[in-house]
Amino acid sequence: MKIKLLISIMIVLSFATAHSNSTSAQAQTPIHLKVNDHYVLYTYPAAPFLDKKGRLLIPLQAAEDILGGKVSYNAANKTAAVDLLGRNVTATIGSPEISVNGESVTMDTVPIMKSNAMFLPVSILLKDTDAKMEWDPQRGLLKLRHDSFTESPVLMRFKGQDLAQVIDANAFNLISFDWDRKKGILDIYAMYEGGLSPASRQIDFNPMIVYSKGTYSVNPYSRPSMFYKVKITTPGNLVYTRNIDTTNADKDYVKYITSVGRLIN
Repeated sequence: MKIKLLISIMIVLSFATAHSNSTSAQAQTPIHLKVNDHYVLYTYPAAPFLDKKGRLLIPLQAAEDILGGKVSYNAANKTAAVDLLGRNVTATIGSPEISVNGESVTMDTVPIMKSNAMFLPVSILLKDTDAKMEWDPQRGLLKLRHDSFTESPVLMRFKGQDLAQVIDANAFNLISFDWDRKKGILDIYAMYEGGLSPASRQIDFNPMIVYSKGTYSVNPYSRPSMFYKVKITTPGNLVYTRNIDTTNADKDYVKYITSVGRLIN
């Protein structure tokens, strides 16, 4: 009887552990986009995501705010135009047919409407430009690099706000994040080479939060007044936690969250 009871308890505990791990995993949102040295965690009204075709979609406005393009949207015919790096791309929600500098091109996916915003494949905006695109199929991470991106409305705010002396700008590979809006707590999960053994004071994720009214917060990890916490979960894996300002969604809200993953002096 005792053996049966013990087995029953073990089964219940195993289910509880599995459920807990599943819940924890579901809470984390994968990071799919890196622009220059900045991982793009969140773009209003949703984080960049992979569609069923495996294409990375971003909201239309992010093409202007993060990549520095000029965008317009015609609500009547659900068509958007993006001018970026010498190319004009016109796309319509639900249609694979786009226009690139006046020439018709067929995509293997379509722009969609999500949370009242148009999302479109970022690759169509940069194909055949001098921007560098690197796709990591294992992670589903698209790395974009171009000098002009640093001057975009969002990323340019990082310039002049950075107080840290950087040893390695790419020491940490940011994987996912979990943002508790009610508590205003942001957790960023990252990997690093096991031989690095960094001191917690050297770990700089420097999250930048941009709000809808144009205000923003950039607080380098080196500032002692910042609330932060770094926990090494397993060798080569860590979670960075910091508080972010909560806002009244009716008046102001978070538009973008970006983060670097650096080793500082």
